[in-house]
Amino acid sequence: MDETTTDQPKTTITNASGEELHDIEVVSHGNPAPSSSETLTDRAHGESELMPQRYDQMAKAASAGLMAHKDVETAIVEISGESQELVFHLTCTLVADIDPSAVMELITHGVIPNVERMLGESFASRDLQFGFAPSTSAVR
Repeated sequence: MDETTTDQPKTTITNASGEELHDIEVVSHGNPAPSSSETLTDRAHGESELMPQRYDQMAKAASAGLMAHKDVETAIVEISGESQELVFHLTCTLVADIDPSAVMELITHGVIPNVERMLGESFASRDLQFGFAPSTSAVR
């Protein structure tokens, strides 16, 4: 028997003169109990399918954040692997003629730990590749 309820709490908003402005339907965005046709394993399977998309979104955000740094020419971040075996891949081109230590420290002590914290998982390994953009003096 399906016990789906359609009664949703509503809130009525009135102005100072007591006129009703409109109804607002209260919607819960929590994780409701599974329906009679949905099992907990079905829901877990659906959430696991979202993880690659979540990894992709986090990688894009990390790339965009690094690209905003004044010493970074390009940054491509990829997150691959299964949960508990995630790999953080970075291919980064730095501006020519700079000391790379500040950017490398930012990545190892800032970007990577923040991504791990937001994902709720630690990376099993890190594949970091750095290069330098051609110097403007070398272009002449």
